[in-house]
Amino acid sequence: MKRLLALAVIAAVVLPAPAQEYVVKAAKVYTLAGAPLAPGAVHVRDGKIVAVAGEITPPAGAKVIDLGSGVLIPGLVDAHATVGVDGGSSESTKEITPEFRVLDAADWSAGAFRTARAEGTTTAGLVPGTDNVVAGLGCVVKTAGDPTKRVVSKDNALVITLASDPSNGNGSRNRPDSIYNRQPTNRMGVIWMLRNELIHARDAKDATTLRSALDGKRPVVCVSRLDADILSALRLKQEFPMSLAIAGGHEAYKVKDSLAAAKVPVLLAPLSTTAGNGPESSETVLNNAGALHEAGVTFALTGGHLLDQARFTVRYGLPADVALAVITATPAKLLGVADRVGTIAAGKDADLVALTGDPFDLTTAVRWTMADGTLRPEDQ
Repeated sequence: MKRLLALAVIAAVVLPAPAQEYVVKAAKVYTLAGAPLAPGAVHVRDGKIVAVAGEITPPAGAKVIDLGSGVLIPGLVDAHATVGVDGGSSESTKEITPEFRVLDAADWSAGAFRTARAEGTTTAGLVPGTDNVVAGLGCVVKTAGDPTKRVVSKDNALVITLASDPSNGNGSRNRPDSIYNRQPTNRMGVIWMLRNELIHARDAKDATTLRSALDGKRPVVCVSRLDADILSALRLKQEFPMSLAIAGGHEAYKVKDSLAAAKVPVLLAPLSTTAGNGPESSETVLNNAGALHEAGVTFALTGGHLLDQARFTVRYGLPADVALAVITATPAKLLGVADRVGTIAAGKDADLVALTGDPFDLTTAVRWTMADGTLRPEDQ
């Protein structure tokens, strides 16, 4: 008897949990892969979406979740975030850190992941901070699940900074025992150091992170807020062809035509409800997203509270279908993970968000979030 009991305990620990299978029904399903289904249903099995249709007959043993008048949307994707990054996101003792990996600083048990998931975010593009000219490598992770399976893309984009951040606090006249006795000391120095590193990478024979970016094998995200810095980034792209995206973009509306001509997307920083001075005294406007959309610039909303941000953009003129896309399908494409997330389609990860009503109704709330086909007690 004791031996049988021991075997049962071992089996409980070693064997995987029984497969979870659901059929979720809703008054409306925004698939983002086509027109909304009204009504709609999604069949989920083993963490993947099996089928999406107007009606689905539940298989034997599947749990049926009927949202009634509620709606279903894809899990939200935050393409530029620091959620769950523990202990700081920059290595401030050096100016150039292309091999710095933000994934190494991810705290999988951080409450910030639970908060993001409660708001509907299931996928996050984690990025290093902006203290350095070349900040390091970002990654793409899920906000829930087994830590060994939550990494979607280990080393994603290379993040660089073309803003005042790397020079803040630095000075050539500081005492030599200070880590801030370093370059750059001004905005011109930031650009010089960046160009210098790109030239060395271009001429190097060794395969480096910067060289892979210049060869088009790795995307580059440049953090720039002011119009002058964005234009400087676009000039660098002309000199050093690379797959470039702008993050921040507080004054992107000023250079929207240049961004559109260069086909450079923007990862817009969190919106402000107050027009005026933003970071670096940037001139912010309430309809930055709408201006980019009208100019034909691809963009995504980032930085958390994604559904609230999308509602704000609709309030100031962005079409509702576009507003939903820029927090789901579009950021998934920009992160290079659209084969798994961003839309509700057969074969994709079962990342779903159940809402009480229309996504852009201010009274609508998140009922629950499903990540990789799993509903946890705190999500229900």
